Amino acid sequence: MFKTMQKSKIKKELPKNSTTLLLGIPGPGLIGTMAITYIIQSLKMDLIGEIESSPASIVFVDNGQIVGPVRIYKKGKTFAILSDIPVDYDNVVDFAESVIDFAKRNNIGMIIFTSGIHVPDRNVTSLKTYGLVTNEKLEKTLYDNEIPKFLSGIISGPDATILTQLKNSSIPTMALHTECNYFFPDPDAAMQTIKTISRIMKIDIDLTEFKKQIDYLRLQNRQLMEETLNVMQAQREQPSSTPPQIYK
Repeated sequence: MFKTMQKSKIKKELPKNSTTLLLGIPGPGLIGTMAITYIIQSLKMDLIGEIESSPASIVFVDNGQIVGPVRIYKKGKTFAILSDIPVDYDNVVDFAESVIDFAKRNNIGMIIFTSGIHVPDRNVTSLKTYGLVTNEKLEKTLYDNEIPKFLSGIISGPDATILTQLKNSSIPTMALHTECNYFFPDPDAAMQTIKTISRIMKIDIDLTEFKKQIDYLRLQNRQLMEETLNVMQAQREQPSSTPPQIYK
């Protein structure tokens, strides 16, 4: 069970004026995990805390430091919450509530949730990222950045629960779903997600290193993808094979 953020470890005082929170968890194609990981590395974001699970089933060692699988990063006015393990059905509500509580206590103006949508016949040279927003004020952000709106389709698994919790919260949220291979790590789709976030946030993210790592990322993330599929398919819900409609 995920603890609330009041019980999380925060390593330094957080500023009151941070406005954006990037959220990435293992999901279809591992889009959120790969995209947010690379953004954290590229922006040289600082590790400032973590969301703890009790009991912790896994820990990581980073630069000689023991850290949990769900970590909080910060750079300037941007926060990121990254999970290196799938969020299962038993923990997903507590996880979402912890994210929302953190956002409220730190005056987050917008949450960007990253994931993928299954499109088996997608064109990897012209992948599309579709947007969903929980607040009409963010409609203009989609329009200004030429992000087609996700108009119809199905979202299932833990993503659906997280989006429901975010929709019912007071924090404006934008969900970005990139066309991907649902069943395998899809770094091409993750790269498209990074480009979209770069436009939205008006930051320059050099993708040179990411492109060099594409084959490695596919191999490195096979086990995590298998574990993620086991979680997503726990309720035997099948992904939609029909791409969402978009604005004409």
